[in-house]
Amino acid sequence: MPFVLIHGSSPIHRPTLDRTRYNPSVRNDLPSIKSDWDTLYFRHILPNARSSLIRRRAVPILSILLLSATLTRSAGAFPQAPNPPAQSSSENRTENQFGTSIALFSTLAAINAAGYDAGLDSPLNQRYQVRAQIRAEIAKRKIPSLPELQAFYKAHKKPSDVADLSQYISFALVAGGAPDFEVSDKQVPPDVAALKGWSELLARFYREANLEDLWNRSQKAYDKAIADYQEPVINTIFEANGYLRNPSGYLGRRFQVYLDLLGAPDQVQVRSYRDDYYVVITPTSVPVVDEIRDAYLAYLLDPLTFKYTEVIKDKKPLQKYAEDAPALDPAYKDDFSLLVTKSLIKAIDSRLLRGAGPREALVNQSMREGFILTAAFADLLPAYEKQEEALRIYYPDLVAAIDVHREQKRIKKIEFLATPAARVIAPPSRMQLSPAEESLQTAEGVYESGQYDEAGKLFKKAFEQTSDKALQGRAYYGLARIAVRENKKDEAVELLHRTVDANPDPAITAWAHVYLGRLAVAAGDPAKANEQFKLALAMEGGSPMARQAAEKGMQSISSGDK
Repeated sequence: MPFVLIHGSSPIHRPTLDRTRYNPSVRNDLPSIKSDWDTLYFRHILPNARSSLIRRRAVPILSILLLSATLTRSAGAFPQAPNPPAQSSSENRTENQFGTSIALFSTLAAINAAGYDAGLDSPLNQRYQVRAQIRAEIAKRKIPSLPELQAFYKAHKKPSDVADLSQYISFALVAGGAPDFEVSDKQVPPDVAALKGWSELLARFYREANLEDLWNRSQKAYDKAIADYQEPVINTIFEANGYLRNPSGYLGRRFQVYLDLLGAPDQVQVRSYRDDYYVVITPTSVPVVDEIRDAYLAYLLDPLTFKYTEVIKDKKPLQKYAEDAPALDPAYKDDFSLLVTKSLIKAIDSRLLRGAGPREALVNQSMREGFILTAAFADLLPAYEKQEEALRIYYPDLVAAIDVHREQKRIKKIEFLATPAARVIAPPSRMQLSPAEESLQTAEGVYESGQYDEAGKLFKKAFEQTSDKALQGRAYYGLARIAVRENKKDEAVELLHRTVDANPDPAITAWAHVYLGRLAVAAGDPAKANEQFKLALAMEGGSPMARQAAEKGMQSISSGDK
């Protein structure tokens, strides 16, 4: 589902952009058995093939949207009666959400009690008084673990307020919910690994300070704060989806915006953990929609760098010029794919502005900051806008069109900035994938370029890297597509059956049944075909297009019988 937020007013205003050129365009044609499998996979299946790894309490936005027409929210005084329970019983895996997190609230409440005082003198604390109220309430309570909590905070305090808060935000995003806040031992971010022992200490503090009570009592204030930010956020997400012709993002992955009122104001922190992107904001004195849109674009564009590594590698001679940009974050200098993605995002930002002057100014500023491919992408994007493909399909052509020699000449004329623009935002991080996931992503890009032998090797490599059935199912499906390309129908049928057995994702499994049905039709076995089409229709979570294809297949069999 698209990114949907509560309707409401907001103190943040941006010019309304002309979106007439950016309306999403989605084809409704169904792929044939052989010629359009890559269209099927990249348009309708791969976006659904992501696993959920992190559980989090968040506001189900669609439900709130339906209720918002009849409910009126107000901040009021700090309420004394408890509101709804602190922990949701469901996983709430809505694709895109804007809400709050009890793990984030509890973590920030704990460090406030332990000595975190950054931003207490900001005027924004007068508008949202929750932080002062929470600190006052905690101060009234007898909390045996408080001295230990204060000692832990002091021992792990960072040199800057931003870095100090950042490590605890990272913890809250990967930790489980209340009351235990457990962190898995597998693939823990380095800044979270450094906080070893915090989970147990936070769990004790949560119970002794009765944070569940404070969480419940603060919900009306949080709802009012979310309502202040929701309109500009929804506008910027729709704007990004429209330009990329991406009506629903990548199902199975999540882009989550959290608002918390217990941190220092003017914080915008971005994280990418496995399948999920997080943006954490605190009360801000200036609009932050640009940062949120850029994080959302990164969420959509990052996976493409794994699929099209060979295309990107051809442009890598340009990387050395970025090393000379003093203002550029080292992460972009060290990882060329990050630099490519951010440069493309900057170029898209420029295309969303009105007027040649503002567009040129943004491109020039980005180039001077060190995002050296911004101008190239800005020159190439008008050609994308004139054709019909979504950007995730057009992406390899866009990158391939960059002329390395031309850009070398252009970059040599750039006078880089000495210092970056002042914004409070966490450094970028590359999307984190397991080795098997990375092999599958790379295999898709190699397959897309027509190198089927090499793609097959990468799909097979995934079996050596994981025992996860879902990932193996995706590998079987990739090999099945290659078999169809090579007209090896018996092998394709076997691989599709293995895909179904592994059940990697309802969308993939439903389409596997559809194509088993079509292959059965081609083999002259309508009874078997009809059985497969029925299984596709019965698959809960299958896409509407898979259902339509199955229904069309059954109708063709029925017409043939007559």
